[in-house]
Amino acid sequence: MLAVVVLLGVAAEIIDPLGDALKGQGFLGGSFAALIALVLFDAVSDSDATGEVAGVYVLAGLNDLRTPVREAFEARHVRIDFSGFTMQTLLVLLREPLERMADEEVRTQELTLRVIVAHLNLPMNLPGRLDPAAESAGLPAGTVHFADSVENRQRMRDDFTKQNWNDLKDLLDRVHERNPHIAISCEIRESPQIPERKFYILNQETLFYAPYGIVDTRVRWREGSYRILDTAGFGLRYGKARIIGWDRRSLSPSTREIAEHHMEWHRNLWEKLQYIKPEHPVIDDPRWIPPEDRVTP
Repeated sequence: MLAVVVLLGVAAEIIDPLGDALKGQGFLGGSFAALIALVLFDAVSDSDATGEVAGVYVLAGLNDLRTPVREAFEARHVRIDFSGFTMQTLLVLLREPLERMADEEVRTQELTLRVIVAHLNLPMNLPGRLDPAAESAGLPAGTVHFADSVENRQRMRDDFTKQNWNDLKDLLDRVHERNPHIAISCEIRESPQIPERKFYILNQETLFYAPYGIVDTRVRWREGSYRILDTAGFGLRYGKARIIGWDRRSLSPSTREIAEHHMEWHRNLWEKLQYIKPEHPVIDDPRWIPPEDRVTP
């Protein structure tokens, strides 16, 4: 409507008969200016009617991330940066687009995966063991103490981190076999920092993060069970939003700055972990290597 009104005004200035006719009908002059102002007001009002800020994303669950991840894989150079505990959710999101790349020819020329996971060979209190407090401690009934859990760290290493890494390498092997022209770079770095949130950075353009919550739960592992304080995903019980994102291409300067701030945080950690390494790593082969270049023991 705004475009029609503006074009009408311009045409009236150029074509005299049209201008005279419109002036005679009262469309030009003060009434025309008022109409322009009204249309502009309506346009601005409509754009802000929802109160949403362009480039800010509020997602209710992991499934809502599948679409932006799938769209990121349409690029010539696909780059995914991640930080979290065991890359379990990352693998869930990558499986579908990687399987597609393994099943058909794609236009992608480069695939870069930079993954930061928690180091699980040193003591940590979260996730950790929960033990009942002694009655002599004088604490309220039902109080528990948190402590490191050797068993739970082993469970996370064997059943999640290592298994996820093996699954991811298998997917990359399949992609390489079907599309050998793709330059694949994938590396895992272990961090001594206990992550408070999961970071997903898509093509250095959009960033999403999902805070970890904590939950008192019991897990079963190897014929036994024990009580732990776990790093549960920040679920719907805490509110409607589970994942929040920012786009560095947003027209909003503050939105761009927030996105760049979090990306810089991840970039700084990634660079530090290039020379800060664990003495006993969880993952012995932190880089994906094409099958033809692997050394057979």
